[in-house]
Order: sequence, then structure tokens, then C-alpha cells
Amino acid sequence: MKILVIRFSSLGDIVLLTPLFQKIKQRYPSSHLSFLTGKKYAALFTEDPNIDRIIPYTVLSENTVQFLRLLRTIRNERYDLIIDCHSIPRSILLYLFGRSKERRRINKFSFARRMMVKTHRVKKLPHIVTRYLATIDDEQEHDYKPKLYLKQDEIEKYKKLFNRNIGTRKIIGFVIGASRKTKMWQEEKLKNLSLDLVRKDNVFIVFLGGKSEVELVNRIKEGLGDKCLDLSGKTDLRELSAALTACDVLFTTDSGPMHVAIAVGTPVVTIFGPTVPEFGFSPYDEKSIIISKTLSCKPCSLHGTDRCPLGHHNCMKLIEVEEVREGIAKLLHKNTRML
Repeated sequence: MKILVIRFSSLGDIVLLTPLFQKIKQRYPSSHLSFLTGKKYAALFTEDPNIDRIIPYTVLSENTVQFLRLLRTIRNERYDLIIDCHSIPRSILLYLFGRSKERRRINKFSFARRMMVKTHRVKKLPHIVTRYLATIDDEQEHDYKPKLYLKQDEIEKYKKLFNRNIGTRKIIGFVIGASRKTKMWQEEKLKNLSLDLVRKDNVFIVFLGGKSEVELVNRIKEGLGDKCLDLSGKTDLRELSAALTACDVLFTTDSGPMHVAIAVGTPVVTIFGPTVPEFGFSPYDEKSIIISKTLSCKPCSLHGTDRCPLGHHNCMKLIEVEEVREGIAKLLHKNTRML
């Protein structure tokens, strides 16, 4: 049986697909599973034993000719089942015209989420992992969890790097950027949290994230001295994943690395601002801690915006340094990295 799963982006959504890969192989052990995804994410799955073929696609430089070539490739494969886990125009066209015997699509609950934004009435929706898993029927119940597969030498590289001058101190990963400005915490609070953690709790901070966060990290890390390591903008996605395995806890905004951490076994303390966990994109584990304020004006958008619609940004401003610090301390008592 030949199966194609489609999801082009984004980082967190793609990482959360891994339980579906597990379920497909559990349900159809002899199946050949292909995964069509954005080229920038393909390397994350090279070691996944559940995926037989990765089809990387360059979305940013897409044109009509390129897309038609992709469609022809998909049609020529004559898949038995195509599962559209993205449900955007590009994936829908492949879903409709990919010449498969059977087709299935994820329920994105788009209308329900938009109504939450419009009315600010929060209703808990099925987690995105649950929605992915629903595309495959199975009478047996299994506990599928997000999981990224890394080589041992990739993991050892960062364990050695972190342990070189850290000793037995706990390691806190910091990913402080986000796709939208309203999903980011105030700079002053980020700085105060990092200073409190290293001075009062004697932890070591590792800054991670993309190149867009480098300048912010440079300002936040002032005063931390040798109590931190700055890897912002210096890791690819596999290196980010490996670095997170060596952290005891990750502190992050509502971002893709939050899901990467869960998929490598590192619990998170995450702060939600304009969005809400009830959308179905919260950390998919039982350890992690979510800090989100209940306000009459949220959720105010599906993915965050660059400006608060009301101008006050209270969804983030009302989150205090001490409650984040307490959340991190709680997880540190429960989780200890293997040295």
C-alpha cells in the first residue's frame, strides 16, 4: 500500500505529524509511506523509521511549471491513499488531482477558530495531533506521541558542549522569538527572568532560535557573563533538536521550537499571548506548563499580529516574571538530564 502525507509548513505543525506516521505504520505495517513537505524541514525526518521516502518541495520559489511537475510526479506514483494534512490551495490541488484510490483531509476547525477570534468565546477544540490521527481509522488504541529521531553523535555533540563548563548546573533553553510581535514577551521581563534564574537559581541558560532573534538575544544576555551560551542563529533544525535534548527545560513563546522540545523529550514552560491553547496547538505532553491569561479580548487572532488591536498588549504584559520562574523551578524538580 502506497501512502502520501502532505504538509508543507510550519515547523511545529510538521513536528506534530510524527504521531500520524507512527499510526500509519502500526495500522499498515507493510505500507510505503511518502512525506511531501517544505524543503527546509525535510532534514528533520531523515532518520524517522516510519517514513520510507521524503519528497522535499521548495515553496518559496514556486511557480506554475514547478507545481505542475510536482503534480505529475504525484500522479505517476499512483498512491493508494493521499492524506492532506495542510488543507491549503496547493495541497488541496494535489489531494484532488493526485490520482489516488482514496483521499482523506484533516479537519482544521477553521470556522470554529475564527468564531473564537470574532467573539472571544473560548471553546476547547481537538488537539492538532488528534486531528491528524483521525485521518487513519484504527479500532485499537495506542498512545502516539511526537518524536524526532536523531543520531547519537548529534546528541553527544551538544551534551559535551554544554557539560564542558557547566558541571551539574541545570540547563534552561531560551527561545524568545516568535512569528509575530504580539506573541513575544516584553524585553525587560525577558532580561529580568534570565538574571533571576542565573543569580538566584544557579542555572545555565542556552539561547536558541533563528537569525531574527540574534539582536534581541544580544541585549538580553548582557550581564549574564559566563552563565549563558548564545547559539541563536547558529543551528539548523537538526542541531536545534539535538541541543534541546541536552536542556532540562525549555522556556519559550508559542513557537515551533516548543513542539520540537516535546518531540525530543524536553518539557517546556510556554507563554501564550494573543492566541489560546484551546486552538489545539499546545504542548502535546503531560509535563509542560502553559501560562496564559484569561482576558475578554482574547483570542484576538489566529496566529498573532504585529500590533495589539487594542494597543495595550495585556495578554503578555500581565504575565509576571515570578510565575514563569516558578513554572521553570517546578519542572526542574521533576526533570534531570542525563550527564
